[in-house]
Amino acid sequence: MEENPSLSSREKKELRGAAQRMKALVHIGKQGLSETVLAELDRALARDCLVKVRFDVGRGELQALCDQIAKATGSHCVGGVGRTASFYRSKVGEQSSIDDQ
Repeated sequence: MEENPSLSSREKKELRGAAQRMKALVHIGKQGLSETVLAELDRALARDCLVKVRFDVGRGELQALCDQIAKATGSHCVGGVGRTASFYRSKVGEQSSIDDQ
């Protein structure tokens, strides 16, 4: 999967602000990531570009799961609070146009 170019801190700030008003679209439980969850995340990122994920795991596992999701979906983790994190992936063939969000 193609890797997205790096996001500037300004872009990440705008995305975090947009994600703050969103409800978590995907919930990841104690059993962790599965192929089904990753496929659903991939579909959601393709459709919406910005997805909020809620985790029901311990703090130690949270960062590892965020890294796995970002790598598997080709997205960026733009931030998180508590047990939620937001992921962004630009649409295929589209440059980073965060002002549309």
